[in-house]
Amino acid sequence: MSTPYASDYPHAHASTESAVTRTLWGIAIVWLALSSALGASGFYAEHRRLIFFFVLTPVAAFVVAFAVSRSLRAWAFALDTRALVFIQAVRMGGFAFLAAYAAGNLNGEFALWAGLMDTLTGLSAPFAAQYLTPTRTMKQRRLLVAWMTLGIIDFAVAIPLAAIIRASDPASVAALTAPPLSMITTWGVPMAIMGYFILGAHLWRQRGRA
Repeated sequence: MSTPYASDYPHAHASTESAVTRTLWGIAIVWLALSSALGASGFYAEHRRLIFFFVLTPVAAFVVAFAVSRSLRAWAFALDTRALVFIQAVRMGGFAFLAAYAAGNLNGEFALWAGLMDTLTGLSAPFAAQYLTPTRTMKQRRLLVAWMTLGIIDFAVAIPLAAIIRASDPASVAALTAPPLSMITTWGVPMAIMGYFILGAHLWRQRGRA
């Protein structure tokens, strides 16, 4: 007797994906509510060093879950590549860093880097989604990887930069510890990084096809 697989039961497969979607949305909403509450309560202002923990913990948890859960991997690979690129358009919200800097409420070194890079990434996301996905050619793939790298470099510089400035002049980045900016750093950034991770997994899986 042959052993049944999930692919033999499309309705069961769809049900599993739906359950994963609901679970992830639930976790994301709870994390957003927790992030908002901690920022509004002054927790981040009192425990500034823990902000780094709240940025990286959800990312690390997702990567581990992706490695061990077949259902999560199936869900991630079922996502549309174009949608994964387009969703980075929400990073135009990083313009809030520039607005805070213009109002004199945020360190200029951090605000100009994070704000300009976020805005550039967000503005370019719809064009990258339209013209670079699906990746049918090696040129498209290379340009998409370059676009992703630019967005990841933003985080690789902005996260430690904020920590360095916070250590020397905490008052200049105090706005990052309260809503709405704290929600960008402790919720928006992890979500964007996880999006890049899934997109990277797609490209790795498709390597050699272009």
